[in-house]
Amino acid sequence: MQVKSLIATAAIFCCRFTGLLREVCFTALFGATGLLDAFLTAYRLPNMLRDMFAEGALSQSFTSVMSKVEQKEGAEASWKLASRVMTQLSAVMLIMVSAGVLASGFLMQQLYPERAHIELRLDASLNDLARYDGMRQLADGAHEALITSGTPIDEFSEQSSVNYAKLSAIPVGQTLQLTSRQLTLPDSGTKLRVESRNMMQLASDLCRIMWPFIMLASLSALCMGALNVFGIFGLPNLASAGFNITLLIFGCTLGWWIDPNFGADSLYGFAIAVVLGGVTQIIIQLPKLWKLGFRPRFDIGLRREGLKISFADEHVRKVWMLMLPGVIAAGVTQSNIFVNTSFALYLPSGSVTALSCAFHLWQLPVALFGVAMGMVVLPAVSRMSLTQGNSDIAEHLARALRFVAFFAMPSAVFLGIWGEQIVSVFFQRGRFDADSSILTGQVLASYSLGLLGYAGMKVLQPVFLALERPWAPAGLAVLSCAMSITLNYIFVHVLHFGVNWLALTTSVTTTLNFLFYFFLLRYLLGGMAGGLLFRGLLRILLASVLLAVICYAAREFLMQGFNSWNFISRFAMMAVGGTLAGLFYLIVSYLLRVSELRDLLGKLRTRSH
Repeated sequence: MQVKSLIATAAIFCCRFTGLLREVCFTALFGATGLLDAFLTAYRLPNMLRDMFAEGALSQSFTSVMSKVEQKEGAEASWKLASRVMTQLSAVMLIMVSAGVLASGFLMQQLYPERAHIELRLDASLNDLARYDGMRQLADGAHEALITSGTPIDEFSEQSSVNYAKLSAIPVGQTLQLTSRQLTLPDSGTKLRVESRNMMQLASDLCRIMWPFIMLASLSALCMGALNVFGIFGLPNLASAGFNITLLIFGCTLGWWIDPNFGADSLYGFAIAVVLGGVTQIIIQLPKLWKLGFRPRFDIGLRREGLKISFADEHVRKVWMLMLPGVIAAGVTQSNIFVNTSFALYLPSGSVTALSCAFHLWQLPVALFGVAMGMVVLPAVSRMSLTQGNSDIAEHLARALRFVAFFAMPSAVFLGIWGEQIVSVFFQRGRFDADSSILTGQVLASYSLGLLGYAGMKVLQPVFLALERPWAPAGLAVLSCAMSITLNYIFVHVLHFGVNWLALTTSVTTTLNFLFYFFLLRYLLGGMAGGLLFRGLLRILLASVLLAVICYAAREFLMQGFNSWNFISRFAMMAVGGTLAGLFYLIVSYLLRVSELRDLLGKLRTRSH
């Protein structure tokens, strides 16, 4: 199990690393600005559906059913199942893509807070200051903010706009200071970003272009599930790396061709590249599927008796029946991310970008170990449920959770304590400045509190599909989403907290989800091998606490003014510091007799001989 997990981990590392390069490119070209916020908001909707349907519920339910079909009826029957599911999925996705393209404008309108255009008047007596003279409604229903300034500002034009709710809260007659692309209240220091374009319309256009990606990603996930059944875990994740590389190459090329200065219009090139990346994901996996015996053919898998239409294959019906509750359950974290995005749009510009960058760094260790282990556990437990008892499954899960915790706990320490420094090394360049690093680092620290729960949830969630008990976690999704919306509303609109509190909401809900999954499985299986699990977790926890002490001391005494250092110094400090801290954790773990480390070392010695 650990060897297959490490293979998947290596492939996922390539995927996530190229994903980080993608984010680095975006932030360097556009910074933490409203332009990048618009692109990420537009991408978030099809990407959320991709994670919920394709890489979440669909891939997991299909892998579970196909594993059992292959075990009982052979490879030919499993490929027949794959063709039928692929045909039905294509038909469903065509309808979803068409509806999404038509509804993009409405959806973005619901997400984006109302924007007010700015009318700038000149008054020499105000010198370098400006005065807010109130708001007026135009004939078309739009709002216009009246601002009188002493000097013209080049960045302000007829297309300039600002958050309506934020500006209307300022008293009429309030003195403002106009600087490049922002309004500042001298008394409180509050800053309001002024956008040079209608961000809602831009996001709507980008969203329409990217909707076909959900169909391509769903078909790619089906290919991934089929390969996982036959023990192939590396190639599907390398396909995801292919998506990132395609997006980088074609996005930069098309974006530069449309607008060499990489302004708002260049984002259309990146939107087109998202769709091309989805095509790449499928092309990479097809040769291996063909070699294994898959011959795709049109097979709708339905039969009609009079006016009644039913499934011709019971296994196909089971895939969809498992998928339905899986969509709800798998959508918990994705829904939280989407909810966070909608609330972040009410915060200062760049908040959505900070959430996205921090989330990608947070996902890296989760994907490397939590998702990788979940991919290996699902087909294994599906087969074990046919031939072995619950105690064997419980012991299998306990070992999987310990293996994940061995990597997740120190990762949480690094991201929580060195979050700002890590963000600075990865993203602080181009238009992404030191202030953006501080903001994103705070978000990352809040995310890190839920890293262990999120990684554990990725391991346990597929097990309910393998046991054909998919509805139990689904009910929790509704409660979690309600909790997320409630907490976010309180933090943003009542307490007026910053964007890092939105990340904290995600950490709280994912941790509660994990605990629910754990205790429910403990009840269903009659135990979770508690002695085996908790003895290992306590040793890993002790090693992680000692690591936290070392990392905190290093930050306080060796990293003062880190964001002002040049890139070489920042990179060298993180490389040397991270290596030494990692070695310290491994040495302490070895002395504490953490079995996961000893098992890995034993396998490495065996392979070296």
